[in-house]
Amino acid sequence: MPFNRCSAVIAAVFVAVIVAILLAAGVRVLAQTPQTFQFFVSATDSAGAPVTDLKPEDVVMSEDGVRQQVVKVEPQAIPMKLTIAVDNGLNSGDALPHYRTGLTGLVEALPPDVEVTLIAMAPQPRTIVRPTTDHAQLKKGVDSFAPEQAKSKFSDALVEYSDRLQREAKDKKATPYLPVMLMVSTVSSDMGSYQPEQIQKAAAFLVNRRAKLNAVVVSTIAGDVNTAAALTTSVPAIIAGPAAKATNGRFETLAVASQLATLLSSWGRDLATLHTRSAKQVRVTVERKSGGDLKNPRIELARPGLAGTVTRDGYLP
Repeated sequence: MPFNRCSAVIAAVFVAVIVAILLAAGVRVLAQTPQTFQFFVSATDSAGAPVTDLKPEDVVMSEDGVRQQVVKVEPQAIPMKLTIAVDNGLNSGDALPHYRTGLTGLVEALPPDVEVTLIAMAPQPRTIVRPTTDHAQLKKGVDSFAPEQAKSKFSDALVEYSDRLQREAKDKKATPYLPVMLMVSTVSSDMGSYQPEQIQKAAAFLVNRRAKLNAVVVSTIAGDVNTAAALTTSVPAIIAGPAAKATNGRFETLAVASQLATLLSSWGRDLATLHTRSAKQVRVTVERKSGGDLKNPRIELARPGLAGTVTRDGYLP
């Protein structure tokens, strides 16, 4: 399929999937809620540090102004697992030193218990470092891959990541975790193996799985007009932009590869905060006075000086 036609089809498909996702999100709140109701709280103190010793009296839930009984507050860790996919294909050679600097800073910003996988996307997606919490090994992996004389398989990496999550989802006994994928790509066209509909399906599953996609598309030829224009029109950008938005992730374009060092280090700090908050949540169980739809629910933290985020499933926005 020619590049321009492929880009147009992918763009149309991704617009459709975002609309479908938003409509689905609006339906969930209308579902019947049982009398025994559970939700998750990620609480922080005035310094932003996670609070892990919440007690039932610290959480107040009311409906229509009537206080409900909080019967249990228990720790519920949902740690982050990070997969990094790097474009080491054509035109990546000059950018690789900046990849290495930025990714090293990112890894150094992560807490030591974060599990990370490192993938190179050319000539096809392949694992450089298998899932590990050994960050020294990760930094060696960041320094190990070389540029390939082949085009990067950006969409293949995304689809195969989604496929892996789908296989994991079949294990009902698996420990919950927050999947995050971070993709670093050039503007080189993506000669992937999958059709737009397959890419759309993969992205839709990432949303349903509550995964997050962070992606940056970088120019490797400073000052080149065509390359700069491709930052927003290349296939990686067309795929990653809507997918990142739909998963509450991030998408950036960089005209200068040297900016990767600052950007990726900053993302590493933000991911560290997300992991820490997600891994130190509590699950709250409430015995409601009656079942059915929630009626003007309000959830507050009674302990002074605390702030918090409440979710139904423990996956932070």
